[in-house]
Amino acid sequence: MKRILLAGVAALALGGTAFAADLAVKAPVAYVPLFTWTGCYLGANGGWIGGRDGYRTEPKNQDITAVDRGLVTREWRANKSAGTAGGQFGCQVQLGSWVIGGEWDWNWAGLAEDSTWSTPLIPLIDMTEDQWGPRDYWTHKELDWFSTARVRLGLAWDRVLVFATGGLAYGAFDAYTHVRRYPDGFYNGAYSERRFGWTVGGGLEWAFANNWTAKAEFLYLNFDNFDYISPGNIDIAPQYQWRTKIDAEEYVARIGINYLFHTGGAVARY
Repeated sequence: MKRILLAGVAALALGGTAFAADLAVKAPVAYVPLFTWTGCYLGANGGWIGGRDGYRTEPKNQDITAVDRGLVTREWRANKSAGTAGGQFGCQVQLGSWVIGGEWDWNWAGLAEDSTWSTPLIPLIDMTEDQWGPRDYWTHKELDWFSTARVRLGLAWDRVLVFATGGLAYGAFDAYTHVRRYPDGFYNGAYSERRFGWTVGGGLEWAFANNWTAKAEFLYLNFDNFDYISPGNIDIAPQYQWRTKIDAEEYVARIGINYLFHTGGAVARY
């Protein structure tokens, strides 16, 4: 009997040792933190800005027929491009795979558009030839700087974020029109104003380090249309003026870099 008891105790001891060895081999369950986009960021950007603005110039307060007005009215589009650079600040929160936030930026723009052309002597129906002689025209428009305040909505795959954006745009415009009427007349007018508009766009952002991200984005900006008058110095008809209308549309393609101040915890991946 004693031998049986000793054998049972030995078997239990060996089983407990084996069980303890199994426990020692098994590693504890661990998780790897995923990158989080939650936080605020500050950065800089630079790239390209192009304008596809619509122009219309026409005589104003001149008693001529619709046919004659059509002969001296000019419409065209200017396609110019230049560089742009600026900075941005924003905050965002990540909810699952979705990232929502807001961004404000300010940007210098070197976009200037100049148009020149000439017209020969035009014999109009209801005016004598010497009253509508040859003319030279100069039109200039410049966007000095622009700023946007936008909402961003994105979809994140760990460190990659694809986003759409839209909101308000604000820009500083300067423009002038000069028309020279031979032999000694001219029209001069200028416009300078800061205008509100709207913008939409999208882009791609990549977190290449824990606190650093790089982005590429495209924006369309629409500042609607504005017009201004160029008074004349013609003694025989001092009331005559020239009217210039501009539809301001701009396109921005740029890259940027941000420093992200994380305020949210990492997402656990087991």
